Amino acid sequence: MKTSKNHIQRNLFVLLMALLLAHGSLRAQGSAFVANRQHMAILPGNVMNVSFVDGDMYCFAAGVMLKAQRSGEQLLGFWADTNFARLNENVEFVVRQPRTGDIYFTARDDKGRSFLYRCTDFGGKGEKVKMVRMGGSLFKKGMTVEHPTFTDDGRVMIFSSADAKHSEGGYDLWYVQYDGKRWSKPENLGRRINTGHDEVTPTVYRDCLLFASDGHTEDNGHLSIYSTRLISDQVVGDTVGMLQIGRARVQRLPSPLNSDYSDDMDMAIDTVADCGYWVSRRTSTDTDSQLYSFSGALDGVLLWGTVTDKQDHALSGVAVAAHQGKNVVCNTQTDPDGHYRLYLQCNQYYELTYQMDNYFVAFEQLNTTKGDDEYLIAEARRDVQLDRLPIGQRIFFEDLFGPDVDVELSERGMELLAPLVQFLNDNPSMKVTMSLINDLTTDRNFNMLLTDERIQTLENYLYPLVPPTVKIDVDNGCIGRDGCSNASGTSRLTVLINK
Repeated sequence: MKTSKNHIQRNLFVLLMALLLAHGSLRAQGSAFVANRQHMAILPGNVMNVSFVDGDMYCFAAGVMLKAQRSGEQLLGFWADTNFARLNENVEFVVRQPRTGDIYFTARDDKGRSFLYRCTDFGGKGEKVKMVRMGGSLFKKGMTVEHPTFTDDGRVMIFSSADAKHSEGGYDLWYVQYDGKRWSKPENLGRRINTGHDEVTPTVYRDCLLFASDGHTEDNGHLSIYSTRLISDQVVGDTVGMLQIGRARVQRLPSPLNSDYSDDMDMAIDTVADCGYWVSRRTSTDTDSQLYSFSGALDGVLLWGTVTDKQDHALSGVAVAAHQGKNVVCNTQTDPDGHYRLYLQCNQYYELTYQMDNYFVAFEQLNTTKGDDEYLIAEARRDVQLDRLPIGQRIFFEDLFGPDVDVELSERGMELLAPLVQFLNDNPSMKVTMSLINDLTTDRNFNMLLTDERIQTLENYLYPLVPPTVKIDVDNGCIGRDGCSNASGTSRLTVLINK
């Protein structure tokens, strides 16, 4: 059998991939609340067309269709899949039609045009390959098809095509509907989605369409990931019945799904692990494509905001956490500008904490009910100010005790001390020096004895309420002090807090 030049190149590429990935396997971050983009691997060449077929990831690079099998939530190393090369040596993208179970793939002809094919009984005795027909005929002459994706019920297919005669410009997104026998005539998704630039790599996730575009106003000249709802008049199964695609608002997905520097060229949703994968160049200096995963609440709520002090200065490094009961389900820290982002699930109740050394802990409550929001990721904003007691400066508390010479704390006194107690609980490594003065009579000895009694009351009150790591030292300010026998009526506690 004669060996073609393409097969030699593919064998060399497979060897290269084996060397690159021999150091270990790739793992998807499966936690439902880990909301960041994990670096998976560097892939040489212009990697594109990421997809999943029966839980296996496929992508196309350097003329080869690569496959990475799954072991649980773990993705193993890539290698060439010769099964699709058997169908057509120019296969670039593969996907399974959920309604019929057929394999659909795109392949380029000698002129570089990409066309769509269907394979029935893939790998079986009745395996057949045919070019897909639309509206009773082949695609319009010159109309190419790239990156097809299906709704969950297989009734609608969306793809990217650069048909200069009927597009808004560049690559546009198109859709067709399946009546059980054939596909309808392709329809453009319209100007709300398509622009005069490129809209590519469509992917359906639940009832949303995700795609990449460099033509919307927020793109800054590079591809970014967008989503739009698939609006339906009638819900059928897991997805839409009568579609009105292109009517919903379009949302640019927030960071870290997008960045200010990356070219987000391709994406695929792994429905087994409910995880998203993207191929990107993260910086302007990257020469190789890189594979990233995003694990988080893709259909969720983005909580964002800014944390400042009482003087409106941004606070960096504030720990922001979302709690459900005793469990911390999501957390992050503010950046140098005081900004933070948390990805949360829909229709959940969260208690939020904002914590930083030397400040009070702030508490917020959030119910993430989305309602009728058309966005894939809804947004909620919480701007928070953190307060603090002065460190290294004297704080004065007046009249903490009852009337006359009462040694017990008054209710008003407990209220005045409550912020101090809370601050010491929020910052348990502090050292506190206190000095109490009582000048209620002209008898110095009586004032000193009364102060000792009240110091004992303070210690009995504070010690059970603050962490044992807090060091508290209380002294009698009447000892060795002039003016403690003037009967001025003064009762003052001086507090000095240090780290």
